[in-house]
Amino acid sequence: MKKAIIMMIVVFALVVWPFSGVWQLLSGIIGGGVRESFIYPIYGGIILLSGIIVVCTELILEEIRSLKDDK
Repeated sequence: MKKAIIMMIVVFALVVWPFSGVWQLLSGIIGGGVRESFIYPIYGGIILLSGIIVVCTELILEEIRSLKDDK
């Protein structure tokens, strides 16, 4: 789970960090230009939200496993 959290932070920082220059790479892959640049923070939010979902799912699975072991 620690690897998932670290990777989520790394990907979020690489995509959202304004000075990383990844936006130029993404604009070539995703498409769009200045008119569509408002969509890029939404992509960062989707990445962050998916990471949070993965972490929460992992925590729930660990709790279920610990409850099964107690019985």
